[in-house]
Amino acid sequence: MKKYILIFTVIALFATSCDCEDSSKEAKTTNSDLVVADEVTTVNMVDFDNKVGDYVGKKIKIKGTVDHICKHGGQKLFLVSEDSDARVKVTPDEEIAAFNAELEGDKIVLTGIVEEQRIDEAYLREWEEEIKAGSDMGDDKGEGMHLGGKVEKGGENADLNEEMEKVNNLREMIEESGTDHISFYSILCTNFDVVESSDSDDTDHDEDHDTDHDGDHNDDTDNH
Repeated sequence: MKKYILIFTVIALFATSCDCEDSSKEAKTTNSDLVVADEVTTVNMVDFDNKVGDYVGKKIKIKGTVDHICKHGGQKLFLVSEDSDARVKVTPDEEIAAFNAELEGDKIVLTGIVEEQRIDEAYLREWEEEIKAGSDMGDDKGEGMHLGGKVEKGGENADLNEEMEKVNNLREMIEESGTDHISFYSILCTNFDVVESSDSDDTDHDEDHDTDHDGDHNDDTDNH
């Protein structure tokens, strides 16, 4: 009798073990097959300045014309649009590494993550200390990569008087904002597509120019 009880117990334990193993395998399979959708929001250039704060840390898609590409390694470009006064700063991710200068003038659709750089009094005091120490204005924290216009750190061999003027301008901007900081936004580009090349525009322009030229020539002939 004891022998039968022992055999039954072993079978029960084996069955339980198999059930647990199968459940474990099923859970692993379910988790491995689970794919989280990477949501991308399309944003118009017209709305960028007003809505960008809502998209910090999120992925967006935006279309515009490449207005300028940094000549020092293609580490940033600026995106503009005929329908907006916005000028959006874009930096490449590690995979893109750098933007080709030939993109300048092209219309592109890019996808990227919105980044925010906050400037507060602590940041400005640190910047002032760098200026007084005659330090290289290149930013090892990367903050300079995310600022815009004439408020970026000047990099190597920067004019220290100009750097101090930037600090003072930023301090005034913070005071005028009524808060303890101001924010600059940029997009970390993960991929992009050229939807209209500037070369095609040049060709069209040349054709139009030639047509106008012929027309002017005919008018001159008639006048004579």
